[in-house]
Amino acid sequence: MDFVTISVLSDIAEPVRAARERAQADQLAASDPAVSAFVGASAGSGKTKLLTDRLLRLMLGGARPERIQCLTFTKAAAAEMALRLQRTLGRWVTLDDATLDTELGGLDVATSAESRARARALFAQVLDLPGGMRIGTIHAFCQSLLRRFPLEAALSPHFELADERDSADALIDARERMLARAASPELRSALAAIAGLSTAGQFGKLVTALQSERDRLQQARGLGDGLIAAQRRALGVTAATEAEIIDGAVRWPDETTLRAAVVHVQEHGSPAVQARAGELLGWLGLDGEERRENWAAWCELLLTKEGKGRALSTFANARLARALPELPSVFEAEVERVVAVEGARRAVRMAEVSHALVALAGPVLDGYAQRKEDSGLLD
Repeated sequence: MDFVTISVLSDIAEPVRAARERAQADQLAASDPAVSAFVGASAGSGKTKLLTDRLLRLMLGGARPERIQCLTFTKAAAAEMALRLQRTLGRWVTLDDATLDTELGGLDVATSAESRARARALFAQVLDLPGGMRIGTIHAFCQSLLRRFPLEAALSPHFELADERDSADALIDARERMLARAASPELRSALAAIAGLSTAGQFGKLVTALQSERDRLQQARGLGDGLIAAQRRALGVTAATEAEIIDGAVRWPDETTLRAAVVHVQEHGSPAVQARAGELLGWLGLDGEERRENWAAWCELLLTKEGKGRALSTFANARLARALPELPSVFEAEVERVVAVEGARRAVRMAEVSHALVALAGPVLDGYAQRKEDSGLLD
């Protein structure tokens, strides 16, 4: 048993060892500053070490520390990379030749008296740099560029970076100004379309989301009244209003077939489906105007609260379906028709609400941009 266990462990260890060696070889290849490498790996797998090794190999290869710019996404990652670099360079100063040769060999750097001297001198070179190594975040780097070239970027030379609180306050102020001045018929109509669907806070979140799509928002605003028609086309509807859709839905070619099926169920069905058939016949007996007014009742008879078709057994019990196999399909066709009508109504409503949102968000973001410009803020 012990022999078998050892053998199994040996079989497992060999592939693990081979995988580790392959990973180390890949890391060594990616840390070579002479090649351009894209590294994708999970957390804790050694990406920061790889970047630090690449930086070390750059300097050991003769690159001047002050000419190297390292960019990361977060301040924590930048601090971690700077700390690892300092620790490694500080350790190299104190290592004996043999141990230092081992570390340099691990970086695929040729070992010699010259490479050892260069490695030991790096600590002092980095320590003497004004401000240390240039290891920082992408945001900080971009901000430093804008500070150096504000006029080229069309910014105030004395701009201030707005924090999240400043940005939120500026957006709220722009929103309140827009609401206070919403005197035009277009804005009043847009407010009426949005008012029952969104709170002020929710509207603010939508505007913030649109802020990140400013170019597309400007294109949408440029369409003017053509935007809502374009949205309807994109959603696959041709009607301009929900009323127009309902007008076309209360009369349809297969109504006679459905009526005959409902009458048959009322005469021969079980008590439950007879009751449902009576309600269906009640709506079918209305004239066109009354049908439009009671369209919601027709939908309620055929659809669930979630907008899905009711089970066919709701309209024709099992005995009826066996006696007349084509009966359930008649009700199924009507359910599908009503689902499609309701889908078209939602699409028209969506186009109207989207158009209203663009109409309201545009002035808010214009006011927000003006507030930033007046205050010299940059978000």
